[in-house]
Amino acid sequence: MPKIARSDDNLVAVPTNVSILSNGYVYYNVSTHSRRSAADGHVYYDHKKECIGVLRDKADKTKEGKRWMYANSNYFAILDKDSMPERPDRDDCISVGLHAAVREVSDRSGLDAILTEVFGVADACLVLDLATYMLSEGSAVFQHVPHWCRDHAIFTEKIPSDTAIGNFERKHLSYSLIDHFKEKWARHSLDDGKIYLCYDSTNINSQAEGVFLVQKGYAKDDPSLEQVNTDYVIRQRDGLPVTYTAYPGSITDMAEASEITQFFRDLIQKDGEETTGQMGLDITEIADRGYISEDNVRDLDQAGINFLFMLRRNMGITDDLLEAYAHEVKSSRYYFEEEDQYGMTVPGRLWQDDEKERYFHIIRDHTLETKHRSAFYIRLNGMQKNLEKSINRKIHYSEDQLKSFRKWFDLEVTEDGSLSTGKRGRGNKGKKTDVPAFVILSAQKNFNRIDQDLEKCGFYVLVTSKDVPTLEAMTAYRKRECVEKVFMALKSFLGMNKIGAQSDDAIIGKSFIWFIAAILHALIFDQTKELRTENNKKNFTTPAIIDLLEEIKGDRNISSGTYKRRYKTIAKQNKILSALNLPLETVDEIIADLR
Repeated sequence: MPKIARSDDNLVAVPTNVSILSNGYVYYNVSTHSRRSAADGHVYYDHKKECIGVLRDKADKTKEGKRWMYANSNYFAILDKDSMPERPDRDDCISVGLHAAVREVSDRSGLDAILTEVFGVADACLVLDLATYMLSEGSAVFQHVPHWCRDHAIFTEKIPSDTAIGNFERKHLSYSLIDHFKEKWARHSLDDGKIYLCYDSTNINSQAEGVFLVQKGYAKDDPSLEQVNTDYVIRQRDGLPVTYTAYPGSITDMAEASEITQFFRDLIQKDGEETTGQMGLDITEIADRGYISEDNVRDLDQAGINFLFMLRRNMGITDDLLEAYAHEVKSSRYYFEEEDQYGMTVPGRLWQDDEKERYFHIIRDHTLETKHRSAFYIRLNGMQKNLEKSINRKIHYSEDQLKSFRKWFDLEVTEDGSLSTGKRGRGNKGKKTDVPAFVILSAQKNFNRIDQDLEKCGFYVLVTSKDVPTLEAMTAYRKRECVEKVFMALKSFLGMNKIGAQSDDAIIGKSFIWFIAAILHALIFDQTKELRTENNKKNFTTPAIIDLLEEIKGDRNISSGTYKRRYKTIAKQNKILSALNLPLETVDEIIADLR
């Protein structure tokens, strides 16, 4: 039953169509319906009633027969809607748990302090609110933030309007301030000593028109889509984002990799000296095979950054290493039980004119062998079918075109005329050259070469600039997936699957908020990792943890206007709060401060 304020300013006349109980409570007949008794056929009337108040005095009557009562909220909702109070800025029930968790992890990690130092208190609070909104709603559509703020605890003093948020994205989050924050955060995240950084890039689709950052590039799903590219560098041991960059969709990943390298070079060797507090810093960048190039390796060497890459299979050195060492690696002396893989390390040069000695880690993974063999036979059988068609149809080939067949087949060919072929390379477009043409008469499998290639199945080769143990290189590269997990969180849980900004400034601002949200996501994930046991992973995924935190709420006391937690926390919530080192008393203090 709604609470009733027994004060003179809450006195109203008792309306008609009411029922008054012996205890003085007044019930209003909201609706009436009839029913006919099956037994005697009599019509009975039922009333739906709501309590609208209590009599001031049972004997209190005016000469006109009016009686007075103290009204409750039902009275105003049913009979006097114009007299109902105005809607408050905040709802009567406010979610507090996630806000408390964000406050705790951002404060303990130093994120809040760096945001405040760079942007000031007010803007730092709004950044955290927008990032928390992304965690809560899984969306980057900020036009819904004002509505979300009504029933969520927030860092800002008052609920921001949609216009204020748009202006904040475009004007307050400037390039210079964001770069200043990135430098401070990266320096804060790079510990003294050895650290592995995982680097990769992804793209975000956009339909914005007239925006420089939105360009056609190399989208995996649909090359016709325009996109914005973004790179992330992740601290491997805990998945913490260290820095990021957003750039036009037409720029290749390799070109942007040099910018990230330059960022860390400037950070480590600022003003020609080592950064304060970073003495003895040992950084190793881990990236997939797409980032190995002479230019990238040279940039890393000059920056004083170590690297760990996987060699591409089409690099000549990969075949040379496997031919020389594949059989030896299979020896039990090179088996690592921790990874269930075989591996050995040999020194060498990455390129013929490479000035430095590199270290090649040749690794055999028996789980990959079946996959590689299957792919090999599919390719071999496809090539055999093409050869059969070529023989039957007497298709003409140049000597260069026959090379792919000669890899696994012994060919009997005869010269038959000439072919006009185009030269490859810039500046040769449209130029044709006549070369001898050949017809294949017969083809036989070369089983020796086939067996040699089958021997290479199940292998991959890692290269490091520094001599590290084979097991360390294997383990570090396997954990490179931490950057993929950040991208999955951004696109699946934080709304990064598409970007709805309509200007370069807005895209830069939103990309920064995504970065802060990714940091918060990583901090919560890492600090709750002990909850995800082998038999209990689903109950404590990051989205499940966020949902459980969101359910911790404060309810408004109608008479006093203060907030208080109405329900006990459940066991799962207690485990989460404990993992985050967040006392329930702290949550209750935040609730008590709500206004």
